[in-house]
Amino acid sequence: MRSSQAASAALAGMAMALLVSACGGGGGGSGASPGVTCSGQGHSVEVVVELGDHRVVDRCVGFKGTEITGQTTLHRSGIEFATEHFSFGDAVCQIDHDPKSYTDCVGTGQPYWALFLWTGSGKWKSASTGISEVKLKPGQALGWRYDSSQGTALPPPRPPKS
Repeated sequence: MRSSQAASAALAGMAMALLVSACGGGGGGSGASPGVTCSGQGHSVEVVVELGDHRVVDRCVGFKGTEITGQTTLHRSGIEFATEHFSFGDAVCQIDHDPKSYTDCVGTGQPYWALFLWTGSGKWKSASTGISEVKLKPGQALGWRYDSSQGTALPPPRPPKS
């Protein structure tokens, strides 16, 4: 009897961990599965990050209200990040400890985290502001790709349809 209760408790714990992970809760890092869908979660937006080694971190973030800021979305995703303030808003300098260290967040000719927005259809569009100025509506997405600054930044993979 005890072993079946222990097995049930273990299965319930694993199910809860999967649910929390899919909803964007839990710890940061790159352990999330690509292709997490945001459907069926009320109001939600997605965060898609292609890391320097081409692994994809994909998180769904639920919220109340009609919109959510980009910075709040990134905080709630559980993905580690660091920012620096500029005239256009806060720029993301580091995601998931990549790069391990930096001295100039968006220096000329230096690699940087390029920010993209997805409105729920079509292609990613480059953001014209910093993350602190972005407002997202349900079904939209934030995306990042670390750009070597040798030309136009390529967008991250397309998020799944909400």
